[in-house]
Amino acid sequence: MSLFQRVRRLLPITKPRAPPSKPVKVVTDSTADLPPDLARELGITVVPLRVIFGEQAYRDGIDLRSEEFFHKLASSKELPTTSQPSTGEFLQVYEHLAAETDRILSIHLSSGFSGTVDTARRAAQQLIGRCTIEVIDSATISMAMGFAVIAAAKAARDGADLETCAATARSVLRRQRLAVTVDTLEYLRRGGRIGRAQAFIGGLLHIKPILTIRKGETHPLARVRTRRKALEEMLRICLEDGHVIEAVVMDSTTPEDARFLEGELARRCPGVPVHTGAIGPVIGVHGGPGLIGLAVVLAEEPP
Repeated sequence: MSLFQRVRRLLPITKPRAPPSKPVKVVTDSTADLPPDLARELGITVVPLRVIFGEQAYRDGIDLRSEEFFHKLASSKELPTTSQPSTGEFLQVYEHLAAETDRILSIHLSSGFSGTVDTARRAAQQLIGRCTIEVIDSATISMAMGFAVIAAAKAARDGADLETCAATARSVLRRQRLAVTVDTLEYLRRGGRIGRAQAFIGGLLHIKPILTIRKGETHPLARVRTRRKALEEMLRICLEDGHVIEAVVMDSTTPEDARFLEGELARRCPGVPVHTGAIGPVIGVHGGPGLIGLAVVLAEEPP
């Protein structure tokens, strides 16, 4: 036995060290309506959709904020349109993040409303072999999606792998409940996003519709005669399925209604965090002034 072999037998056997894991990066789009400070804090990359007034295009949440949009909408003679990010924009985002990680989770608004998620998938395919990118169709919108994005980003921050982050997001999406009311369905109708709420058209002059998003489409839940009854019905719908652990109130142009919902949530769900936020321009194009939403996350998935 050589000297080298004798020394090697005396040394402790050690396994090669695995390379340090790189953190999962989370991407979403501007329709999640995430507070910008929170997105920065959690390292979430937000890809903006666009709002188009005439020949002028504005990046949602960057060039045009919620309050500015609704002022502009009120004075515009024509209804603005929206457009999704391009494949190139997603590819640029993914390539930038691929310099820092090899795993990306990308969560986007319902494919029933926009081709954004399909565009994200096309961009992700171009990085196969260089970066693993999982793209999730949230089948919803605004903070009903935003809660899932936030949960995934917190899991990533705590060191979770891509599979766990994706499972965390999907769990929240199954446990979220969303109800919105609008002053009129006209904006949804003109924008082609009315879905199964089409049944509400006719006799709309004196009713307030309550809607949700189910399987990626707008669905009618109820219709009442007054705005206050609509807010009460939103609360009933969102709180009836189980124990709520988090809630958010999103409004466009009616802060007094938002305050009412906040107060009722504090009274009915003591100790539950209640967040507030503004509905962004892209959603505002299709919901119009007076749009207000309530989203909650349940502790458990209902049977």
